[in-house]
Amino acid sequence: MKLVPRARVELGPGALAFPHPPTVCLRADGSLLGIAEQRTDVGWVTSLVHVRPSGEHRAMPLPERAFGAQPVIVDDGDAGVIVLTDERTAVRFDPELESPTTVEVVDRAGVSGGERRVTIGGIVRSAGAGNWLVVLSDPTAFQNARTIARLRLDGTGATWEAAELLHGDDYPMAGGRTSTAPGGTKAPIVGDVLEVDGTRFAAVKGSDTMSLLKYGSDFFTLAELDTGGRVARRVYEERGWKKQPGKHGIRARFTSDGEYAILSPVFGTGEWKGRQQLLRLRDGSLEPVPSIRGTAGFALVDLRGEAALLASNDEVLLAERTE
Repeated sequence: MKLVPRARVELGPGALAFPHPPTVCLRADGSLLGIAEQRTDVGWVTSLVHVRPSGEHRAMPLPERAFGAQPVIVDDGDAGVIVLTDERTAVRFDPELESPTTVEVVDRAGVSGGERRVTIGGIVRSAGAGNWLVVLSDPTAFQNARTIARLRLDGTGATWEAAELLHGDDYPMAGGRTSTAPGGTKAPIVGDVLEVDGTRFAAVKGSDTMSLLKYGSDFFTLAELDTGGRVARRVYEERGWKKQPGKHGIRARFTSDGEYAILSPVFGTGEWKGRQQLLRLRDGSLEPVPSIRGTAGFALVDLRGEAALLASNDEVLLAERTE
């Protein structure tokens, strides 16, 4: 695979610096959506950004979010776009990305009551029939994203329908700062979740986020799950890191075309030397992500058809994928 650059757009210093990977995705028409923190005359503003393949772009300001929450994007295709600014608030844009309306998310799953879970950024994935999968943080710690929640969108409303944790005994958890979710349930942290033709995949990046970012993780697993949320097939797994020298960790993000996961090493050590890999979900094969001259600091964040999307802290780059 080769990547040919098409349009490069600067969004402002540090606009996409957090979370990692940035909250950006490709649409069916080849344009991109992103969440950016941009400096304006009135200070820093969080916006939904739309960039066309030509490079033309505009930003739509979003309301302030709950402390600790990072907005997530729901691309509902021809029906428009929804942004969850936190787990209680949804902002709906029409198909032209105009006329934003803010609605409260109804909670039937205990997501936002008591000890609140919050959104952690990223892309909300379709689970069919108006249902969407969202990764949320622990109620008691913003950093540990263990909860997979199901959001239902119907008409102008949004409702939390379910929330679940993965089964910790399916994964090679070796501990970190902690290996339990609130309530003492053993569960790993989730990087991304996806459904393809009714089959769910989960990217699991270890037992504890703080260890992943600072000391190195204990394992990484990308798994196909059965209907009960148990591991049915280990598409790719690295384990035993705590017994190996150096620091290890992998972040993963599924592509919008549902064919790959983009694996990004957290550290520059190891066999990959810090370089990204594409993991094909169908057969678990790996392929190095090709580089583009003059794009140091960029990383691949999405694929859809022939379109590829790269991002740095400040810019996005639309590219064409060729063989």
